[in-house]
Amino acid sequence: MEEKRKFSRIVCKMKASVQIDKLLVVDANNLNISLNGALLELADHFVVNKGDNWRLTFILPNSDISLQFKTEVIHSTGKMVGVKFVPLDAETMLHLKSLMAGQTSDPEQVERELALLNQTH
Repeated sequence: MEEKRKFSRIVCKMKASVQIDKLLVVDANNLNISLNGALLELADHFVVNKGDNWRLTFILPNSDISLQFKTEVIHSTGKMVGVKFVPLDAETMLHLKSLMAGQTSDPEQVERELALLNQTH
């Protein structure tokens, strides 16, 4: 089976919240993350549709920095939801890049993926 993934994922478990609409905020656990998206486990099960747009928020471990991402649902199974990031602002991308580089054994891979991401946006 050919690997379609262009961006490596790192295990990055942290508490998160997902704003589904202006009124509904759901607790979630971030399970892994890439420069292009994340895999979440929602605290509650509810109907999720591919293409839904959400706002994902989490606080970096050992920090008071809160990151917010505009996301689009790519897939879901039960409480597990994969989202891709809608293009990020420079500051959020810098924090995400630092988080990923600090969690991987190959920080140069993060740089290569960032260059690829910049080419596609």
